[in-house]
Amino acid sequence: MRALWGLLALAWAQVAFYVEPVRYFTPEGEPYMELFISVDASSVRYVPRGGQYQGQVDFTLLLKNALEEAVYADKFRFELPAVPDTTSPLRERLYVDIRRLRLPAGTYIIEVEGTDPNQLPRPQKVKALLSFEMPAPTRGFRYSDLLYVHKLQSSEAAYERHGLRLEPWVSNGLLIDPDTLRIYGEVYAIDSLTQEPYYLRLRVLDAQRAIELPELTVARRPSRPKPFEAFVFTLPARKLPSGVYLSQIDLCRNDGEVLASWYRRFTIISTTEPMVEATEAEYDTQYGFPEKKLDELLGGMTYLATPTEKSFMRALQSFSEKKKFFVAFWKKRQGSDIDFKEFLKRFEYAQQHFKSSMRPGWKTDRGRVFIQYGPPNDMQFFYNEPDKYPYQIWTYN
Repeated sequence: MRALWGLLALAWAQVAFYVEPVRYFTPEGEPYMELFISVDASSVRYVPRGGQYQGQVDFTLLLKNALEEAVYADKFRFELPAVPDTTSPLRERLYVDIRRLRLPAGTYIIEVEGTDPNQLPRPQKVKALLSFEMPAPTRGFRYSDLLYVHKLQSSEAAYERHGLRLEPWVSNGLLIDPDTLRIYGEVYAIDSLTQEPYYLRLRVLDAQRAIELPELTVARRPSRPKPFEAFVFTLPARKLPSGVYLSQIDLCRNDGEVLASWYRRFTIISTTEPMVEATEAEYDTQYGFPEKKLDELLGGMTYLATPTEKSFMRALQSFSEKKKFFVAFWKKRQGSDIDFKEFLKRFEYAQQHFKSSMRPGWKTDRGRVFIQYGPPNDMQFFYNEPDKYPYQIWTYN
């Protein structure tokens, strides 16, 4: 099962919300979707109401099939819980709307528009757009999407599945300063895949460096095959620095053979990462680039930066700040696969070979890929196909 995720405009000055479809199966093999829409209460303007304060968000939801035909539509007002005052910690959390939809197999597009009716100086619409695929009915082995969960067995949880009370973490996998992340999923008709004992395993991979983090691997006890299993894995996310990761579930035979795997991305943003000491003198001695050249290099470094580093980069203003950040950035990467020397080699190659009349080499698609991954293992060129622009295919092992 595949899903293509996208958000169009969740600006912090406007209402911030997230949309996640999670696909499950009935015991008979019929697929259905539970659609989660979460609202970041801190992005909503609370107004006096009945002696307390309350926020609201007006939503318009439209679901279309591959033929652009509307198959589901709704308009509703999402009322956030009332709080005694606007500084209440209850405003520092996500609130979730959940609805269940049964859809035929196929590709769908979800459009969601959200508006804070109390926003000043005037309400503005924020739009989210994503596409996903609904699988066909099947009685064979299958699995659900993975749902990230903030708390388990929480008294505040309004979502329950198979006896588990869950507080979903609906943020498109974006986690800021997480302590513990729980991963919920379901597997069906395991007995149609194997008749031998099996176990489920969670592996965490660093998506930017394409490496596994074995210290975070967790496995459940082996059991006999059965028609259904709901599982929860607990991940100590506080151990992870800012970056992009994959949570991968493996279904394995008792001898370790992997029979099936599926995964989901998540992004950690840590605002408490230790700073690396850096000085202007170090920059002047080791690098010495003029500010114009430094700006270009910083642009290329965004392809390698963590989400937290990108936030810092957007705030850099003076030449002094840029110098110190540059030194700290490469100090943190000493001994890694891409140190400054390797980055500079890729950057200069991109500048020389991939530039166009419109933009420098590091800003092109080929330049970005080359800086991130280096030279491809194989390149194919297609320059003379009718009715197509010339294109290349780069392959990495």
